[in-house]
Amino acid sequence: MSAQTTIQLTPEAEKILRDLREMPQWMVEAVAQGMDKANAMTVSHIQQARLTGIGPFPVAEHRLGVRSGRLHEALWASKATVIGTNVESAIGDNVKYAAIHEFGGVIHHEVGAGTARLRTDRQGNLLRQTGHRHLAVFAKAGHKRVKEVAYEAGAHDVVMPERAPIRTGIEENLQQYGQMVSEAIQEAWDGMKGA
Repeated sequence: MSAQTTIQLTPEAEKILRDLREMPQWMVEAVAQGMDKANAMTVSHIQQARLTGIGPFPVAEHRLGVRSGRLHEALWASKATVIGTNVESAIGDNVKYAAIHEFGGVIHHEVGAGTARLRTDRQGNLLRQTGHRHLAVFAKAGHKRVKEVAYEAGAHDVVMPERAPIRTGIEENLQQYGQMVSEAIQEAWDGMKGA
């Protein structure tokens, strides 16, 4: 899954590009360099504004709280690639569950059965979670006082809302993208005129 975004250049940068009869390779490379700078800034912004804190957050905030740090650390930006006069790049995440948080969807769980290991006190009574008297405490491998309880879970679906932390972070930085790419175009133009 992916989404595309268009960058708005400054009027000065648009004029430079209009005045060129053909897009020379050096100008396309300048656009790519500007994209790379903007991508690095945007990845940092998404990590700081969209993938930090203790959640869960309301869906409307387009944020995810940190649990393991994997989603935060695996966020990447591809190096801008030039294909003819087009410059493309991407920002994404390699963590398996990133897409479901970004785009939403349904996770289907099949029927499941197994045994849960729960902690007990000396009398064999289940220990309960602090503040949640209806929830038992799971036992780790080393616990001695344990009660094994069989369970069966029916098939069910979990609907995940679209949180879009990556797309939201990109949208928040579109003006900076336009500015950074425009500056790269202007610098390349000024450099060519001065040569």
